[in-house]
Amino acid sequence: MAMKVIALAGNPNVGKTTIFNALTGMRQHVGNWPGVTVEKKEGIFEYSGERFLVVDLPGTYSLTAHSADELVARNFLLNGNPDVVVNVIDATSVLRNLYLTMEIFEMGIKNVVIALNKIDLAEKKGIKIDVGRMSKVLGVPVVALSAREERGLEGLKEAILKVAHGEIAGTPIIPQYEPEVEREIEHISKCLEETRLASRYPPRWLAIKLLQRDDEVIKLVKRHLGEEKLNEIMTHINELEEKYGRAVDLIIAGQKFEFIDRLTHEFMTHSQLKEETFTDQLDRILIHPVYGFVAMALVFYALFKFVFTFGLPLQEALDNAFSSFGEWLAPQIANETLSGLVSGIIGGVGAVLSFFPLVFLLFFALSFLEDLGYMARVAVLMEGIFRRFGLPGKAIIPLILGLGCNVPAVMATRTLDEEKDRLVTMFVSPFIPCSARLSVISFLAGTFFGSNQALVALSVYLLAFGVALLSAGIVGHFIQGEGSPFVIELPEYNIPTWKTLLLHPWERSKEFVKKAGTVILAGAIAIWYLSNFPAPMGTGESYAEKLGHLFEPYVRLMGLDWKAAVSLLFGIVAKENVISTYGVLYGSEEAIRNALTPLQAYVLAVVTTLYIPCVATIGAIRAESSWRWAAVVTLYMVGVASVIGIIVWHLGIALGVS
Repeated sequence: MAMKVIALAGNPNVGKTTIFNALTGMRQHVGNWPGVTVEKKEGIFEYSGERFLVVDLPGTYSLTAHSADELVARNFLLNGNPDVVVNVIDATSVLRNLYLTMEIFEMGIKNVVIALNKIDLAEKKGIKIDVGRMSKVLGVPVVALSAREERGLEGLKEAILKVAHGEIAGTPIIPQYEPEVEREIEHISKCLEETRLASRYPPRWLAIKLLQRDDEVIKLVKRHLGEEKLNEIMTHINELEEKYGRAVDLIIAGQKFEFIDRLTHEFMTHSQLKEETFTDQLDRILIHPVYGFVAMALVFYALFKFVFTFGLPLQEALDNAFSSFGEWLAPQIANETLSGLVSGIIGGVGAVLSFFPLVFLLFFALSFLEDLGYMARVAVLMEGIFRRFGLPGKAIIPLILGLGCNVPAVMATRTLDEEKDRLVTMFVSPFIPCSARLSVISFLAGTFFGSNQALVALSVYLLAFGVALLSAGIVGHFIQGEGSPFVIELPEYNIPTWKTLLLHPWERSKEFVKKAGTVILAGAIAIWYLSNFPAPMGTGESYAEKLGHLFEPYVRLMGLDWKAAVSLLFGIVAKENVISTYGVLYGSEEAIRNALTPLQAYVLAVVTTLYIPCVATIGAIRAESSWRWAAVVTLYMVGVASVIGIIVWHLGIALGVS
């Protein structure tokens, strides 16, 4: 028997991912939706002897096709035929969350279960919800739960099972609008009932989306009704807007919220709380225009201190293990060439893999701050600064994603509504140091700066963010268009669960391991070959030396040598290759420490961070814009990295830094 498909739908920050993780555990997979660069999460859970496939849809506030996330969620609900739609609602924000619920009901979807999450927080805020009454009012099953505490999950599974097998038949309530709007909905619906569209989509839903000027629906209606009939409908819509004095989508949204407000009075009451909540008390400091930035600096310093304090001993242990393994294995291979190749591979790949603890701990710390609710406060703090440099407030989300990997950061610009915002954010996203650059920064900081490694690493990150902001201000002057408003929800502070804290970092950092087994492996083989043919390195005849010497005059301006040039060239494929190349060229960390000064190491860290996107990021920029824009970003980053590298080197010399 085929698995039943469960779709998880809801607003951002309602705990949807926590529910997904609680249901599926380690049995989940993350990829992209076919043909769309939007994250797709799937997982499996078992209940009552049956297996269910859970699809975690992108978090959206509505189902109007303004962004790729909204379009993906809507198309799956309409065309993916899920057996059950679990609509996750934040019990502390029921009024706002029910807007999406009403849109789901208007699509004609009846197999819905409402997961009323964060019920414990609602109780603390004095919000009382009669769950049984709410179920009767909405016409679908409602299950109260606290996913963070894993309370109520069995009830949710039971409701899913019953709805999936038709044991509970929902009769969802449909929003009713004012007579003028209802008459127009009825008129459009009758026109659409004569077309094939009526067999695929509910005519009432199509009519409402047409009134809201949904681009995708307009195209559908034009194709099936013809341009003349569409123009006639649009004339009616214009007349309705003239009567109300504002756009129909605002009219519908306003009347829908009024309808929802009347519903909530039937099952929800608020009691006045005299004491200020813990979240309110913290926010007085953490989003304060002065104290907030001081707190943010301390938080991120603590983050890097945590990563290095616990990660470096593990990194050194792994590095020693790979070195010992290479020293043992090489003599076992009789063929000298093959023995050299194996040593090169172990040295290169091992140098990168040894940084897995640092990458994992970085994701662990970021996941903790995100689930705690702090990253949303960072977005609020940075919004004012972003605006001064022409970046939209929403750009903080792609830039934060960039700390993990620049590819999803570029993809995440799709969530920005305005084309100008998308292009500017896409332009500066590659400046954000990703986990691959963390391996370079942490290696150089740990090797050359000892107890000051956290401060050195933080300075490189701050420099990169500063360059990104200045670049946004520059490029924004050359792109026409208007910016979009900043809207973000500040969730309650919550202590994350250990399951979430381990799942998120593992899901993100395992890509680092995959890359080491593929791209870095290929790079290590190529580096070894170029270093040993047509003659071993040191003779001046190897391809690597010739390539390095070709670019040496350029890197000499920054105080670097031909080996740095070779490393930076291989770093274009993947930034981890910078360290793996040094591992192959020098053979040991001690040799690298003796070859470079701290100033040269710092310059190399800065240039590696800024100089060029990796191949995957360049491809993502091209896919989201054009080859021309990808080329502009690449050339600009090379120029900026060169100028800053030269400045840092000569400034260090002038200050007498050895």
